Amino acid sequence: MNFNFYNSFMKMIILTVLALFSPLAVYAESDPLNVDAEKIDTFMESAIDKLHVLGAALGIVKGNQTLYLKGYGYSGVDHSPVTSQTPFVLGSTSKSFTALAIMQLVEEGKIDLEAPVQRYLPWFRLADEEVSKNILVKHLLNQTSGLSTYDGRLGITNGHKSIEEHLRDLKHTPLTEPVGQVFQYSNLNYNILGGIVQTVSGEAYPQYVDNHIFKPLDMQHSYASAVEAEQDGLATGYQSIFGWMVPTKQLQHEGTVASGYLISSAEDMSNYLIAQINQGYFKNQTLLSKEGVNHMHQPASSMGDGAFYAMGWVVNQNTNVIFHNGSTENTFSLMVMNGDYGIVLLINAYDPLVPYDSIVAGINGILNGQERSQADLPSFNKTYMIADLIVLAVLAWVSRSVYNLYRWILKPTFTPLRIAINCVYILLFNLLIPSLILFYVPKLAQAPWAVTFSFLPGLGHVLYFLSILLLCMGLIKSVLIIRSMDGRRLGSKAGDTLHHTEG
Repeated sequence: MNFNFYNSFMKMIILTVLALFSPLAVYAESDPLNVDAEKIDTFMESAIDKLHVLGAALGIVKGNQTLYLKGYGYSGVDHSPVTSQTPFVLGSTSKSFTALAIMQLVEEGKIDLEAPVQRYLPWFRLADEEVSKNILVKHLLNQTSGLSTYDGRLGITNGHKSIEEHLRDLKHTPLTEPVGQVFQYSNLNYNILGGIVQTVSGEAYPQYVDNHIFKPLDMQHSYASAVEAEQDGLATGYQSIFGWMVPTKQLQHEGTVASGYLISSAEDMSNYLIAQINQGYFKNQTLLSKEGVNHMHQPASSMGDGAFYAMGWVVNQNTNVIFHNGSTENTFSLMVMNGDYGIVLLINAYDPLVPYDSIVAGINGILNGQERSQADLPSFNKTYMIADLIVLAVLAWVSRSVYNLYRWILKPTFTPLRIAINCVYILLFNLLIPSLILFYVPKLAQAPWAVTFSFLPGLGHVLYFLSILLLCMGLIKSVLIIRSMDGRRLGSKAGDTLHHTEG
């Protein structure tokens, strides 16, 4: 498997969470969790300020109880305060809900994890029709179908379609790994599972999740529809554009809701964590059998460094830590379970350059009786001071290049030495570097440029359009140099002709 930028980023998050929560396992065995509300409040207020988070909500649970619930900051441009009941778009933490729905249907005898996807979706086809027959339900759950991260992110741009329309469009999508052999995180796996849920159950995916998960868990502020959530005060998402937090709208995600666009509140997610921690039980409701929940949490496909993907959860064989993070264009979420403790954090902002998981790390430290302060957090301002200075330097260099090109057009005079120097310059700065950016950034980010623009506005646009500009400038320079060289040849021939005539 090609461990690219995306997988390295995921590894960083996984290792950070596992390292930070391993002390909690020891602590939990010796003493009851001490929730110091004042310290948590102080830390959260300083964290959202230092990381430029507009609004956040935090929940902490132990056993069958919610120990801490609070909202911080604002939910939108009208400065409505965030509460524990404010709905946030979850991102990939939605995947465990879809996995739970599948396991419920397994226990009803309606789905077999060892069965091929085509048993439940007979029309399901990928680019290779024969290989499509080999993908089993369990491969989707464990992220081993062979579908790529890139194609999963490409699917985000097709979220406006229905689930079935989105899945039928996969007929030209290739597999990039052998079926069932290699972990490869792809949103498509869980979008397909969403299609199976609604086909097998006879209920549309949003209705199924609402009837069989949200309602039994008393999740009164959770939705599979942004339209419904907006009527309940859905938090406005924010994105950083060169360091300025700007409210932005998400694309439509009806077709991709099962992999990353469910909506919930800190209060509701605390109920969800309690059910997961208590092996499917919440108050007087049984969501799934003990065996079913344990199966969901069972390590299945290796992600490297001791981490394994289970069913919508990341687990470690050597610790009790189970977690999953989620990010959309403009929201972030993280939920972690360690033994009978759990933490959920929801944020109405997203920036790939900001490690929001460091907030949960700080909360974990406080729960362990450690002192945590703003100094323990990375600096948003420093990050963007460096990023913006680099952007300004590049813009200054490009502006100078545009000015020089303008002078060339007015007076295209080139000596042989200048021609040689400019040929090297054009090859390096007007061909090689911009071509590498245009071709390899999507490979490194495992996302097409359209998705990069959505998740990294500003910086993504600068990278793309400056690369296009540099290529165009290189083309113009090449034409000018070729014309100059042709002119020199014609001048040389004319001189030779005149010399022979005079002779």
